[in-house]
Amino acid sequence: MRPPVLMFLLAAFAAAQLRDPRFDDPANWLTFDGDNTGQRHSRLAQIHRGNVKRLKAEWVYQTIRVPLRSEATPLVRDGMMYFTVGGTQAHALDASTGRELWSFHLQPEGDTGADWNRGMALSGNRVLMATRDCRLIALDARNGSVVWASRVRAPEPCFGTTAAPLVWNGLAYIGQRGGDTGRMRGHLDAFDVETGARKWRIFTIPGPGEKGSQTWPATDVYKVGGGATWTAGTYDPRLNLLFWPTGNPGPKDYDGSDRKGDNLYSDSVLALRPDTGELVWHYQFTPHDLWDWDANETPVLVDAQWRGRPRKLLLHADRNAHFYVLDRATGEFLMAAPFARQSWARSFTAAGRPVLNPGVVPSHRGARVCPDVHGGTNWQPPSYHPETGLFYLLARDACGIYYPNGPEYDTGSQKPLQALRAIDIQTGKVKWEIPLLGTAEISHAGTMTTAGGLVFFSSRDGQFMAADALSGALLWNFNTGGTIRAAPMTYMVKGRQYVAVVTKAAVFAFALPDQ
Repeated sequence: MRPPVLMFLLAAFAAAQLRDPRFDDPANWLTFDGDNTGQRHSRLAQIHRGNVKRLKAEWVYQTIRVPLRSEATPLVRDGMMYFTVGGTQAHALDASTGRELWSFHLQPEGDTGADWNRGMALSGNRVLMATRDCRLIALDARNGSVVWASRVRAPEPCFGTTAAPLVWNGLAYIGQRGGDTGRMRGHLDAFDVETGARKWRIFTIPGPGEKGSQTWPATDVYKVGGGATWTAGTYDPRLNLLFWPTGNPGPKDYDGSDRKGDNLYSDSVLALRPDTGELVWHYQFTPHDLWDWDANETPVLVDAQWRGRPRKLLLHADRNAHFYVLDRATGEFLMAAPFARQSWARSFTAAGRPVLNPGVVPSHRGARVCPDVHGGTNWQPPSYHPETGLFYLLARDACGIYYPNGPEYDTGSQKPLQALRAIDIQTGKVKWEIPLLGTAEISHAGTMTTAGGLVFFSSRDGQFMAADALSGALLWNFNTGGTIRAAPMTYMVKGRQYVAVVTKAAVFAFALPDQ
């Protein structure tokens, strides 16, 4: 068995090999997930297990004057913080004081969709945001002025663009929501960062004659087939692959009689060539989804030992309550294990296809299935700690009664349980958990790990917390007083580490007392 120090060095080396060199400075947090891997792991360690209990609120920036929901993770570069509020506003702050430097207020055009947004992307002097009226807008990072604006919409009406864009090699990638409407065909677009020109579009639901079209009826139903791309993906610069998750099929969420077949490429992760959108491989988590279990959860990229040899892994905790390990170079299925209460899958074939339990298909009598429609987890981003080998996520145990016209909550005696869970990626087993107390509402707050041996997380009712990433001991908490539907991040300015999180009413930044 390798000594712990050697294992930590090997983990650090593997992470460095996978990480895009643009993210070498840990003082910055440059994407929704911090870098290209989706690990949401920071190499900053000034705040650690031994001193996190001394963490204090350093500054607060109030956004309560804006009656919009914020799910954004702020970005920080060279001491400036950028974040969105709803799908219409952007702000730049001094990251050490919270002082506003500029703000941008959008007047939506025409049809508008969701009034929330998960953040921005940075590229040179451009800061990019997707909007509720289905535009991608590039702002000047220095003053907030508009550089260009482009439309992000399929031929169908606008349902909103809620993801934070992802930028790589001069292209900005963004999708659209609306898969539950029964009126759209999912797609992913790539835009030139300098000009705003669209370079390519890939539809997630194949048309007649295209690969995968045999998994749909020979009708026009593919035109409203769903498969929306409403969260951000990740990428591997060495494999030259972009990984993007997709949503549930349509036109009916719980009645598949009009869309018999597996309904590719819904509920999948797609491996794409970033310069053309060419599909290299795919894996479908829930074929012929009848329970609205979007796979719009982060594809996390990790280089690690797997069954005695190094592998390029893709980790994915799906809404269907299973944790998956795939080979990200080939799409080969390696493992699936439940991390939350589930009753729909009896087993998986060697190729990774789920084998259903009897009685789980929605029926007019009602089928009781775990998880419920909100899933064993949802879009809230997980994290991975390369030194512990653990994967951290907010999980939920709950069941629902499914009918062809929609689900109902299970009114039985078992109350839904929400918890932070740590999963051993080698076995899929839950190593420890911290139950979330004090709220019955569903939490969509994500997680983050740090080299200080910590995992940061939140509950929906405003508790911001830190735990020991190895043992699960709860070490610190702070009541922000506002709903949290966002994931935390960390950065360093002038030699001082901060941790920040967005609530419905404010941005909070925390630091150790200045000595």
